[in-house]
Amino acid sequence: MKKTILMILLLGTVIFANENARFAGSFTRLGLGARSIAMGNTGVAAPARGYSFYYNPALAGFNNQKIISTGYNFMSLDRHIYFLTFGMKVPPGAGLSLGWLQSGTGELRSYNSIGEDTGEINHSANAFYGSFSRQFSDKFSIGLTIKVLMEFINDGTSAFDYESTGVGGDFGVFYQATDKLAIGAVYKDIGSRLKANTEKIFERGGTTIDDFPRLFRIGAFYNTPLEWLNVAYDYELSSRGQHDNHIGFEAIHGRNLALRMGINIMDSGSPQSYTQMTFGTGFDFKLYKFVTHLDYAFISSVIDEGSSHLFSWEIYL
Repeated sequence: MKKTILMILLLGTVIFANENARFAGSFTRLGLGARSIAMGNTGVAAPARGYSFYYNPALAGFNNQKIISTGYNFMSLDRHIYFLTFGMKVPPGAGLSLGWLQSGTGELRSYNSIGEDTGEINHSANAFYGSFSRQFSDKFSIGLTIKVLMEFINDGTSAFDYESTGVGGDFGVFYQATDKLAIGAVYKDIGSRLKANTEKIFERGGTTIDDFPRLFRIGAFYNTPLEWLNVAYDYELSSRGQHDNHIGFEAIHGRNLALRMGINIMDSGSPQSYTQMTFGTGFDFKLYKFVTHLDYAFISSVIDEGSSHLFSWEIYL
């Protein structure tokens, strides 16, 4: 049993094939919202949406309406990621966002030392976000996110419970340089870590601490002279040596339909780098008296882990 659970603990850090996946908290680094994911996981300087605080907490103050956002990422190997967020304006010049990000894996079986199936293992990882942004002008803002992190593994009995918890933060700035060009920067996962006590699980257990990689991102969003075409670019540098380039394109057709494409170029410093393509679409419509946005993203496989499909839905109140 202990060998099986140890394998599951390791599995949680490697099943995501990109974004510093060897380290703790990989589910928090995969991106949020189908629009941003379809545009190559960009968002540091993109126009504010319900999930913008994830990419840059400074954007939370630019939501002029209350927004409820939700989404589900269908991944290979019975993995999933679910999110639920709420954002609102705080007059006269601030914004608040709250979010819950949950990742889990199904169909995990537990076996004892002689190979007997002892039941299904329950596994989930959670991140709770609280973001606050302050605008100092119509063009410039700063923001801060505090996140509470939790991971649980249980074999269905009271004899085996693994729990790790932690706290971390993000800090971001945003500047609307011109009517068509916006730039931003964010420092993510300041102090983020998961801490667990394994004395009740392993004979030689103790306190384990898994630090998250710290990430620095800068980005730009440009509405081109072709007003129907938007281009986004984010550059990310990890404290663990990985540096990634994220490029996104968005073509607006008519008033309600958008087509998107993105490229993620991930370089861990090894001789081999990885390129991932993303595609998506989105449209807005009225639901009763509320404007809503429904978006879809397709994320291609990187290292034979399988492709993913992400749906997200925003309701503007």
